[in-house]
Amino acid sequence: MIIEVERKNDSTGMARKQPRLRVLVCAQAVSPVRGSEPGVGWNIVSRLAQWHDVTVLCKPASHGSEVQIFRDEIETYIAQHGSIPGLTVHFVESPLLCQALQHESGLRRRTLYYVGYKAWQKKAYKAALMLHAEQPFNLIHHLNITGFREPGYLWKLSVPFIWGPVTGAADIPPSYFPMMGWGDRVFYTFRNIRNTMQKFTNIRCRTAARSAKHIWAVGRESMDLINGIWGCHAESLLESGASTRDGVSPRLYHQGRPLRIVWSGQHIGRKALPILLYVLKRLRNDPLWDRHYPPAIVTVLGSGPETERWQAVARELGLDDCVEWSGQVTQSTAMGIVAQADVLVHTSLQEGTPHVILEALSLGLPVVCHDICGMSVAVDKTCGIKVPMRDPESSILGFTDAIRNIILHPEVIERMSAGAIVRAEELSWDNKAWHIAQRYWQVFELASSKLPIIHNARGNW
Repeated sequence: MIIEVERKNDSTGMARKQPRLRVLVCAQAVSPVRGSEPGVGWNIVSRLAQWHDVTVLCKPASHGSEVQIFRDEIETYIAQHGSIPGLTVHFVESPLLCQALQHESGLRRRTLYYVGYKAWQKKAYKAALMLHAEQPFNLIHHLNITGFREPGYLWKLSVPFIWGPVTGAADIPPSYFPMMGWGDRVFYTFRNIRNTMQKFTNIRCRTAARSAKHIWAVGRESMDLINGIWGCHAESLLESGASTRDGVSPRLYHQGRPLRIVWSGQHIGRKALPILLYVLKRLRNDPLWDRHYPPAIVTVLGSGPETERWQAVARELGLDDCVEWSGQVTQSTAMGIVAQADVLVHTSLQEGTPHVILEALSLGLPVVCHDICGMSVAVDKTCGIKVPMRDPESSILGFTDAIRNIILHPEVIERMSAGAIVRAEELSWDNKAWHIAQRYWQVFELASSKLPIIHNARGNW
């Protein structure tokens, strides 16, 4: 029996009855207390349960660990807050191959991560077959992990299949490799080659895409892959969401002090912090500024294998007085540092949608970033400045011009800060979940009627 729920029609504003669908969501990583992929899984499935009966397939343990930390975190959350009506969590244990190969760091992550992930997907498919035989599902959604290389196997079931948000199609131009360590140079050289080969030769991915009744993709690179190379149709949707906050006001900046910039991320090659360091050097040498204090001060959050090399670059550029290295800090401490800044500068060369950008927007912080991947969708002219990514010199010039413009025109901060607050609301988890819930109804209705699905091309989600 399908239970009906109230659904407001967006065009008329009138409420009408809609079925409460049984939806199977494959989201390998799910946790109510973590960010990144586990946070994406939890924030979406827990909200979708307002409108649909959701069963989620996920791992009980984090990558490369036998400790069932995800299970413990979910069970602790439910014990403290109560169960979520409409949400059923079905844990799929990791096969040995997954435990051995699906690691977040080190050589195994870089070479064999998706071999381990594929092994878990095969086991998840067997679990889905049993659950579907017991009580059939109306829809199936492959939610995360979001890379295009692994669509899983749930699309083989005779149920409307939804995939995404799909990401991972963006390459890093080789001109940026000299900014990285040798390990990263080798890895991203082979990644670019592998990306190109898999986009054209991975038959299972193409078959899954053509089997899907709806696909979401992150950024124009993944949209181009699905819409162009695979000949399917994808709707733009960010995989992550913003947390809305009460009492956030537009921030102000006055020229009488240095511009406070915050940079946050793992200290790995593709995050490309040296771009910002070279920008600071150019700003310091600009005759426009008073030599008694630097025009901008940067607080660098995070740590990683590139930390020492980046610190050496900063020393060589004479930036000791305008770069503060905060290291790895707690989430609350990091958010406090971000909240005190004037602008977030994100120099990354390849991402999905960095959650730090969405967190910054929720705090009313303007963002300066490359015009690529999920950043190109999350950030618009109302809340930030996007720099084209062609080569290191053009990136350095673009970030320099953006930051110089902010310093020379302080009113830009207040305008973009107000825009950031609005943009965060648009990109909130609640809005994202409601958007997905509505797509479920649309896909189910059209699949049931055998009519062709007409996709919404709106690209600001």
